[in-house]
Amino acid sequence: MFDRMGPTYDLVNRVSSFGFCELWRYQCVRHAQIQPGAVVCDLMAGSGECWPYLRYRKVSKIIAVDFSPVMVRRQQLRSKRVDLLIDIRKENATKMSLPSHSVDCVVGAFGLKTLSDESLSAFAQEIRRVLKTGGRFSLFEISNADRWFFGALYRWYVASFIPQIGRIFLGDIECYRMLGVYTQSFGSCERVSPIFERAGLKVEVHHHFFGCATALVGINP
Repeated sequence: MFDRMGPTYDLVNRVSSFGFCELWRYQCVRHAQIQPGAVVCDLMAGSGECWPYLRYRKVSKIIAVDFSPVMVRRQQLRSKRVDLLIDIRKENATKMSLPSHSVDCVVGAFGLKTLSDESLSAFAQEIRRVLKTGGRFSLFEISNADRWFFGALYRWYVASFIPQIGRIFLGDIECYRMLGVYTQSFGSCERVSPIFERAGLKVEVHHHFFGCATALVGINP
């Protein structure tokens, strides 16, 4: 699915979210409180959309992990235009080859909803394994906005209207229809935060734009 979405992924995200996707990526990186010179692991990195915001933090190195060959090729193209040291790895984020306690910070935007609870548990355990003691993580995801008065309209937009945008730009409605399916199943970061706590991580949940997006932010204690 991600291979099929790859060629238009960035454009459809910007159009369908009215630019909020970029604001939320910025907030994802900001929540991480990254210090200059840090080694940052970008999990389920897509085409590297978080990298411009990481560059502003003056990181020393980005390790980008994604299992989609198309997304990895897009990362390779993007890396040529970014003045950063980037280690691109085509790997599953739930089982990485990175050494334990080797990164200062982990970020990830818009990949959580695609994982089952079992995979989320493995993902959380990998984050704890690769983070140094005291290392921070920030994970961002669109969410159901259940507590918002217009939440039902927002969920309809995600499930029904965004697929139409995907059909216009990609000619493939099914990929973007799954966005609504995943979001409904995921709920919010609040629902899955206990999974990360059971992995031994200290977690806070942040709500953005009336719960249309939520973030898991914390440390490896």
